[in-house]
Amino acid sequence: MTRPIGTVKKEVRTLGLDTCNPGSIVGVIVRGGLYLDGVISLSSGPNNASRRCANRIIQSAYFPELRALMIHDPNDELDSTVVERVTKLPTVAISEDKPNRGRGYHGLQGDIGRLWVKTRLESTTLKKILSVSWTIDKLPEPLRVAHLLSKLKARNGVFMR
Repeated sequence: MTRPIGTVKKEVRTLGLDTCNPGSIVGVIVRGGLYLDGVISLSSGPNNASRRCANRIIQSAYFPELRALMIHDPNDELDSTVVERVTKLPTVAISEDKPNRGRGYHGLQGDIGRLWVKTRLESTTLKKILSVSWTIDKLPEPLRVAHLLSKLKARNGVFMR
């Protein structure tokens, strides 16, 4: 059972997780699409990465304020249903292109572009969250910033805790 979102406010806190950097997961906490509240870095290993990631999210100082999670995981390292079950937060797996193993993903046309999403959220709630957090580019703001940091970390060997 996930925590209900209730009303989606314009500064809803969302954690965006990006797994594009092998060996680590970068998370960014964003209020709406406007403010960056924090950054977390998680190690990803071959065994039980989803459960370890979810437990690390729960232990973070940002957890009490979070209302939703977004995951950009082109390599299928994380299982969004496991993360949702452990954190009890609504989880949205998002892809720019149709995933190869795209079971459960459906296309969603937004004001800025098209995304492939996999979630158990109601469509109206999902659209409200995306309209608040998707300001520019192909991905919503939490995932866009997490993706940029993940690529920077991979390219430059930047160390984050």
